Amino acid sequence: MKLDKREIRDVRHAMEGDQDAFERLVRRFARLVFAQSFTILHDREEAEDVVQDCFVKAYRFRVSLADPQRFPQWLLSIARNLARDRLRRRKPDWHDDGGTPELADDRQAAPGTALDLATDLTQLRSAVAQLPEHYREVVTLRYIRGLDHRTMRRQLQLTDGALRGLLGRALVLLRKTLRQAESSP
Repeated sequence: MKLDKREIRDVRHAMEGDQDAFERLVRRFARLVFAQSFTILHDREEAEDVVQDCFVKAYRFRVSLADPQRFPQWLLSIARNLARDRLRRRKPDWHDDGGTPELADDRQAAPGTALDLATDLTQLRSAVAQLPEHYREVVTLRYIRGLDHRTMRRQLQLTDGALRGLLGRALVLLRKTLRQAESSP
C-alpha cells in the first residue's frame, strides 16, 4: 500500500508524538486493521479489541518504525500478531502430527472433548485430502501454513482476484465435503 505525501507527513509527525497526526492515522487505517483482525478471529468484538490494542501498541512503539512509507505494513503486522495471540489463547492447539489436540490453556475439558476434536481434525484432514490439487494447495498454504495473500500470490503467480476465487471455491467444496461426511453414517 503506497502512502501519499500527506499520509507520510502524518506518519512522521505521529512518530514524533503529534497526537492529532496519530488520530488521523487511526481514522485512516482502523478499518483496514479491523478487516485483517476479523479475518483471523471471525469475531467482531475481539477484532475491535485488537484494533484498539494495535493502535495503543503502535503509539507506544512508534520510535521503532524506521520507514514512514512502511507504516501500513508495520501496523498490520502488529495487528496480525495480536489477533493470532488471541486466537491461540482461545482455540485448542492442533497438532499436525495426527495426535490428539490439547487445550491451549488450563481449563478443564468436558468429557469427550479431546475425542471430539480429534475426530473433527481427522474429518477435516480427510476432506482437505479429497480436494482437487489446486484447491488443496491454496487451502494448505493459507490455513495450515498460515501464509498471507501477498506471499501466496507471489508464490503461485496469481492475481488477487484469482487467488480469492480459488480460495472461495475451495472453501465451498470443503464445506460441502464436510457436510456430506457428517450426514453419512
